[in-house]
Amino acid sequence: MRAWAFLLGGLLVWTVHFFGSYGFASLFLDSPATRWLAGGLTVLCLAADALLFRRALAAYRVERDDARRWRAMIATWAASISFVAVLWQGLPALLA
Repeated sequence: MRAWAFLLGGLLVWTVHFFGSYGFASLFLDSPATRWLAGGLTVLCLAADALLFRRALAAYRVERDDARRWRAMIATWAASISFVAVLWQGLPALLA
């Protein structure tokens, strides 16, 4: 189970950010609270993605087993894609 969480960690962060930011926008509509909540969620998700990326990259450099090394490479790519997606979705809240 830990292997799946490691592989899909970045994509799970992206999912939490997506549903959280759109949930805030649906609940509070166009208020300053929406921007603050979405901005805070964006910063937290970016930090989580950076942490996942660092751990996956460290695992990729250390591992000698091909299967574990492949898993670390996929986790690194998932965290980096998630970082870009979260930043792209959260940019309007951060710039407003």
